[in-house]
Amino acid sequence: MKVRDIMSSPIITEDEDTAVIKIAKDMEDLGIGSVVITSEGKPAGIITERDIALKVLLKNKMGSEVKAKEVMSSPLVTIEPEAPVDEACELASKKRIKRLPVVKNGVLVGIVSVRNILTMQPECIKSFYPEVRVLASGWTLDRLERSLSGCEVFLAEKDVESYKERLKEVFDELSELVSYYLDDKELKAIFNSLEKLYHDVEGKGKGKDEKEQGISEEQRKRLENIMRKFRHTTYWRKQQSMSSFSAGIFWFRDYRRGMGKELRLPFKRTRP
Repeated sequence: MKVRDIMSSPIITEDEDTAVIKIAKDMEDLGIGSVVITSEGKPAGIITERDIALKVLLKNKMGSEVKAKEVMSSPLVTIEPEAPVDEACELASKKRIKRLPVVKNGVLVGIVSVRNILTMQPECIKSFYPEVRVLASGWTLDRLERSLSGCEVFLAEKDVESYKERLKEVFDELSELVSYYLDDKELKAIFNSLEKLYHDVEGKGKGKDEKEQGISEEQRKRLENIMRKFRHTTYWRKQQSMSSFSAGIFWFRDYRRGMGKELRLPFKRTRP
């Protein structure tokens, strides 16, 4: 994924001789937290809400008398639109900044923020907040839970081959998720239970009927227990997600969405 895929555009700019009071008013009117400052039409620095608070208000200066060039952060740290998102993450983390103007051939084309980065690549949070645990969102789990519930439908219809195929699909993606969300203990516990069931089912020979293929009542109960844990975790993750959203707190979304990859697992609980 490239920076151009996640950057915000167009970007608001102000001239270096603009009074801070005007910049603050523009930021308020537009609902933004930063403005790129230009000098002779070229990017020269950046002013954030923090800059205004620390360099103007706390210094008891008049915003109408202070020019942008006096308080802007400079030199400007920029990145190219074709740079990988991982590079933007590393640069922002190293420089301890939250916004990177995107420049192509000397022309400002957008801006990429920490929020932009974490929306698409939540695992990057460790670079900015080492103590934060990264968990799979309820929406990611909901999709998988819906697909796994199809196994119950296949068993009810005694369609063992479809049951095995669906179980393998969910197992494969859960394997990937567990390697992705290393701190997610609940997800790991669900995966461990499913892994045992999957290998148990796969270890049986393919016979002509359900009994020969090893789909026993005990395995049905194990699937029910896994589904119960899955639904419980999914429900509370989605509740937390919605509560966080209502409070204006960022919550991680499905790591596959918006990344140019098709979802491998269907959304419906029954076969298409």
